[in-house]
Amino acid sequence: MEKYLGKKYKLKTSENFEEYLKFIDVGLLSRKLVTALSPVSVLTKNDDGSYSLTMTTPIRKVVITFKLGEEFDEDRPDGVKVKSIMRVDGDALIQTQIEENGRKSTHVREFSDKLLTVTTTAEGWDGKCIRIYELVN
Repeated sequence: MEKYLGKKYKLKTSENFEEYLKFIDVGLLSRKLVTALSPVSVLTKNDDGSYSLTMTTPIRKVVITFKLGEEFDEDRPDGVKVKSIMRVDGDALIQTQIEENGRKSTHVREFSDKLLTVTTTAEGWDGKCIRIYELVN
C-alpha cells in the first residue's frame, strides 16, 4: 500500500452504483446527487500508524480514518452508522461494512500506478458495483 499513499485518483466510470445505493436504502434525491459527482480519492498514512481514506467532491469531503485489522465506527455519507474493518491483500484495500440490521457490504479497492478500481458487493444483492478512478497529477 505504501507506494500508493498520497496519490490522487478521480472517478471516471461507474457501473451499478445507483443500484447498490438503492439496495442499501439511500433515498432517491441523495442517490441522484451522489451519482452525479466525480470524487477524488486519496489514501494517506498518519503519524500514529493509522490511515485516512479521503473522498473529496465539490460539495463535500468525507474522511475515514482507520487502523488495519481493527474494527471502527463509521458514519456513511448517507448518515447510517456502520461497523467497518479494513485489511490489505497485496495491492487491495478491503473494507467490510456491517449495518445495525446485519447487512454486510464489501468494498475492494485495488490500487495500481494508473487506476484505482473499487468493486462493491453486498449480501442479499446479486449485483456488483464497479467504479474506476484514474490517477490525476
